[in-house]
Amino acid sequence: MTMGCKVKFIAIFAGLLTMLPLAAQSGKDLSLKYGLDFLYHFDNREFSSSSDKVTRSYTEHSAVLVPTVGIQVRQSGNVLHSLNGGIDFQHDMGSQTWRHTAKEGILYYQADVISEKGLFQGLAGIFPRRSLEGNYSEAFFSDSLLFNDRNLEGVLLKWKSRSFYAELGCDWMGKEGQQRRERFQLISAGSWQATPALTLGWTGLFYHYAGSKVAPGVVDNHLLEPWIKADAARIAPWFNELSLQAGLLVGYQRNRKVQRDPDIPAGGEFTITARHKKLTFKNITYFGDNLQAMYHLRDESDTIYGNNLYPGLPFYTGFYNRAELSWEPEIVKYVNLRLAARAHFSKDGFLGWQQLVSVRFNLEGFLFGD
Repeated sequence: MTMGCKVKFIAIFAGLLTMLPLAAQSGKDLSLKYGLDFLYHFDNREFSSSSDKVTRSYTEHSAVLVPTVGIQVRQSGNVLHSLNGGIDFQHDMGSQTWRHTAKEGILYYQADVISEKGLFQGLAGIFPRRSLEGNYSEAFFSDSLLFNDRNLEGVLLKWKSRSFYAELGCDWMGKEGQQRRERFQLISAGSWQATPALTLGWTGLFYHYAGSKVAPGVVDNHLLEPWIKADAARIAPWFNELSLQAGLLVGYQRNRKVQRDPDIPAGGEFTITARHKKLTFKNITYFGDNLQAMYHLRDESDTIYGNNLYPGLPFYTGFYNRAELSWEPEIVKYVNLRLAARAHFSKDGFLGWQQLVSVRFNLEGFLFGD
């Protein structure tokens, strides 16, 4: 957002705040919605052990505040409509200016339809990424992207029943310009609880990385992962979760200007999770092909594809293993702490590690009375 756009959006947001109490008095089917989300985020990445060969060492250290307001209209006892607006504020620690703190506006419509079979939910506009509920591997979206790109721009459809969940979304990330590429991605995930101990599911990403005026052309990067998960916690009562998840990652990649046939990389991903109350150990192992073969190539404008084309972690290039130990207590209701350490390994050995600290103060549940 440019500075002028930010000022206008903040003015509209403030005006909406003053109008909402008047709107809420117009009838019992109209109500106010308020939300306030605060996040303190510290992520220190040290990869000097591998000479920063795969990814560089750096630290993300930020504070985020996201206030939202909205109007909710009840069409019937089972159908709700709402219009929501807000601002995503972020300040990076050590910055000498607050000029770019208002990072992005939030503005979306949401419909909820409740039936005996389940819940249908639809969102359209600019809405928080956390609306996604799918179990996405970091081969799809890296932890850094999840923090730095917290909102989706497009639509999201969700269906949830007692044993089944599915979502399908579209995130429009770039409008074609002189240097800016047209980019959008279709995102999908789902799961079926076949038995209390067995879950089947999928995640998918259809990424259309099109051209700009100075670098025409289209590069496809699609990824699908069907998976199966078995949880033995029912026979190991000391654990809240003791599971093994196995997935098959299959890609479709093609630079349409230079390739006639696509590349179809594939590999297996295995996740072991052991959780006792708030303490969790998770180990993820990938064996297979390079899922990011074009990472270091450049387009006609001499821009490296890199994480512009591959939104996942840059380690999925052969053998990769990640071990993580985390502790996630709820300090009080609405306030959650997360402490974690991650170690990364490749076929060449130890790559580096991360130390993570986050505090989330989410007043949305409090303000809605949930």
